[in-house]
Amino acid sequence: MIIIGERLNSSRSAVLEALQCRDEEFVREQARKQEQAGAAYIDLNAAALMDGEVDGLCWAIPLLQRELSVPLAIDTPNPKAMAAALKIHKGRALLNSLTGAQSSLDALLPIIREFKPRVIALCLEESGPPTGASIAVGRAEKLMEALARAGVEPEDAFIDPLVRPAGVEAGAGALFLESVEKIKRCLPRVNTIAGLSNVSFGLPQRRLLNRTFLSLAMARGLDAAICDPLDAELQAVIAAARALLGQDPELGDYLRFSRARAKAETDAGRS
Repeated sequence: MIIIGERLNSSRSAVLEALQCRDEEFVREQARKQEQAGAAYIDLNAAALMDGEVDGLCWAIPLLQRELSVPLAIDTPNPKAMAAALKIHKGRALLNSLTGAQSSLDALLPIIREFKPRVIALCLEESGPPTGASIAVGRAEKLMEALARAGVEPEDAFIDPLVRPAGVEAGAGALFLESVEKIKRCLPRVNTIAGLSNVSFGLPQRRLLNRTFLSLAMARGLDAAICDPLDAELQAVIAAARALLGQDPELGDYLRFSRARAKAETDAGRS
């Protein structure tokens, strides 16, 4: 399970304020904690800065890369901001995100071809999100054809069938799960990804829903999630699901996780 840490998103008021004020310690700490918790990428979104987005990204990226050993996921719908960010990012970033809309393809494929990031691609077109699993598969195949022309290997693509809020759309969770399973069957080398917290939007006990949904999605073949790596119970679900799905040979990761958790609980009891 590839975790993309979601906490450095300017839609959060504390993050927006930190980016506006150039609060180095806050930004570093948010990123550092997510890496320590197991994030493979740290998502960075400065879109709420509006006209200041490019400057915000160009300030934050060098700061974070001095702190981190993992790359960044550059999260912006703005092609100018994306190009500026990828230009200064050292190593291979993750582009978040491309869609199947022609405007997105026209704007981002040249940038992808030039900077060669890994890519999150959404099954989203001008008509809206997919209304069935077969539609999601068709869109995923078209996205992969476009990405192949830009030089992206299947292993470097993350297809998102789009999680919609279960409280708004009946059957949204089931549709996503079916879509993941069918995409993995048709495109086995491609990664699948979920914006996990979308499923629980507007509902109580959001973390419970997120954790349960992730375990179900992992059973269908989900490879990655944009989520909060500081959610200890979510990490527990990932460890347990990997053990039960045969993704953890000899259960080594699960046993290490269990020992670390038991130690942390013992230490907390002593304090």
